[in-house]
Amino acid sequence: MSLKPRAVSKNDPEAGYALVLVLVGISLLSLIVVSVLKISSRSVQDISANLARAKLACAADAGVSEAELSLVDLRPSMRWPIDGTPRYVKFDAVPVKIMVESESGKIDLNGANRDLIVGLFAAAGLDQTSANTMADRVLDWREFGNLKRLNGAKAPDYRAAGLPYGPRDGPFQSISELQLVLGMTPALYNELEPAITVYNELPSPQMQTASPLVLQAQGMGKASIEAVLSARARGEIAPETGEQGPNAVMQIPGLPGTVFTILSRARFAGRVVLRRETVLFTGNPKNPFWILAWD
Repeated sequence: MSLKPRAVSKNDPEAGYALVLVLVGISLLSLIVVSVLKISSRSVQDISANLARAKLACAADAGVSEAELSLVDLRPSMRWPIDGTPRYVKFDAVPVKIMVESESGKIDLNGANRDLIVGLFAAAGLDQTSANTMADRVLDWREFGNLKRLNGAKAPDYRAAGLPYGPRDGPFQSISELQLVLGMTPALYNELEPAITVYNELPSPQMQTASPLVLQAQGMGKASIEAVLSARARGEIAPETGEQGPNAVMQIPGLPGTVFTILSRARFAGRVVLRRETVLFTGNPKNPFWILAWD
């Protein structure tokens, strides 16, 4: 006996069901394939993004290391400026902007006298009355006791302003603490930030590394500031005295006890990584730096 295949009619319901099942299966398989491709594509993009960030981070870290080496290099030709003058290098084709700033050229929030602090606020754009007010509030923040200066602010004034804190009544622990002083605004702080420090404890900053804002705060006019910057660019300002002249050549910056801030910014393909390191130069060849801050 022979078996013959059953003839299938186009109107056969079983054949229609089978066709539908095949089509549904193909659709499900297509969805699975598309989903897998999307996940794979996203994974590749994530991996690429992570590699790009890692590459930028490595370049920024390399910039910090390069600046550290410049501070301990005894060869005059290899010494970098320590007044924030930028240098541009490339690591693995990633452009990096590096700046070295001596904290000795900045105004110390704990060491500066009132006149210098008033000058700083005036140089930042405040009128004389507002500059006097903010200077008194800075001094009241860092000085112990309940007595306040004429335009200053102590704990009752902070409470009256609705703030849940009062002044420290002690030295500033960081420059960011200045943001807590009554009356300080983000815009004013951003203007002051590059010019202030808590690391040198000097009554006045050193001229050879001071920024134009700091020089202006010290009472220098535009012409005098331009003269100082021009002399500095020619290497004609002695580091210890600020003396100008053809024989007053900038010496090695790495003096024991000096604090430096290193800024390294790597930028590539629309991405940016910034490193900021504050180091104390020890003068010890085996351990030349103590890291005071890093971010």
